[in-house]
Amino acid sequence: MKVRDLNVGDLIKLPKGCRNHWELPTGIALLIARLPRNDRLEYDWKVLVDGRSIELGRQIENDAEVISESR
Repeated sequence: MKVRDLNVGDLIKLPKGCRNHWELPTGIALLIARLPRNDRLEYDWKVLVDGRSIELGRQIENDAEVISESR
């Protein structure tokens, strides 16, 4: 499966498993920062979602639905 090219400012809908795990009613998230890591996964995402700021692994890129791309 191809990994999506997500960017800071994109508005996405998180996959159902992620929404269920974090107990997010809508799962509509704004990507606000790409956070570097020191391992093979390279980075995580900081997102604003349902009134919360959380950090998610880059695995969301595989299944997130892009609602609106940043310019």
